[in-house]
Amino acid sequence: MLPESRHTLAAVMTAAALVIPTALLAANFEKTIPPPRTGRANLEWTSGGCTVRSVQLRNYPSEEDIEKARREDPKDNSWVWWDFHVENRGDVKCRISIAVEIYDKSGKVVKSSDRTDTVDAHKMDDNIKLSTRMKTLDIADSPRAHIRADIGPK
Repeated sequence: MLPESRHTLAAVMTAAALVIPTALLAANFEKTIPPPRTGRANLEWTSGGCTVRSVQLRNYPSEEDIEKARREDPKDNSWVWWDFHVENRGDVKCRISIAVEIYDKSGKVVKSSDRTDTVDAHKMDDNIKLSTRMKTLDIADSPRAHIRADIGPK
C-alpha cells in the first residue's frame, strides 16, 4: 500500500468513527433475579443512549389465588406480564430484544418468553411488556428468573 493510501484510509476510518452515533453500538446483558413479585428489579442496562431501567411484574396472582390453586386446582393458570421500563436518550431509534426464563425449585425452566421492540429517539418513559401465561403455582414458587437483553440499532 502506498504511504498516501494509508493516510487516506486512516482519515476515512477516523471520520467514519466520528459520525457513527453511540446509540448504534450493540450490547448484550443478562442477569438472574428473584421474580419481582411486589416491586421493581433494577437492571440499568445501557448501550448508547438506550436503557432498560427495571422490570416489574403485572397481574401477579394474589395470595388468595395462590392458596386456591394449592388447595383446589394445581393446574390453574395466570397471565403474568413482565413490564420493562425503558428509555432512549439517544438521537436515533433503538431496538431492544428481551428474553425471560422462569425456573422452578429444581432448576428447570417452566416458562420462557421473548419480545423485540423499538424505542424512539428522545423517549424518556416507555415500556416493553412481555407476557407469560403459566401455572399460578409455578410463578408463585419460582425462586429465580433469568433475563437477557440485546440493545442495538433499529
